Amino acid sequence: MVKLIVAVKRRADLSVEAFQQHWRTRHAPLVLACPATARYIRGYVQCLTIPAAYADGEPSFDGTAELWFDSDEDRARFFSDPDYLQTVQPDEARFADMQQTRFFVTEEHRVI
Repeated sequence: MVKLIVAVKRRADLSVEAFQQHWRTRHAPLVLACPATARYIRGYVQCLTIPAAYADGEPSFDGTAELWFDSDEDRARFFSDPDYLQTVQPDEARFADMQQTRFFVTEEHRVI
């Protein structure tokens, strides 16, 4: 199993609440409805930075996403699929600062 971990930074013009609302209620349904999701994604988890983390100042990231794929080839296929490119990708820039958002591909090695 290959996991893509995305450390998401919200757009500077969005409040934390607006960012979280868009990511959960607009973006997630787009991902779920995308035909490429059914073909390639085996799991999708959003992790939102907790409110207490903002008490100490601006955190490095406003959340993470995990996308699970059977292989790195399937990951690449998903992100080059026309369905993703036409429906999901354009929405990313509506809530995330794509210049500060980071993507890295991993393999899970469970310890506990």
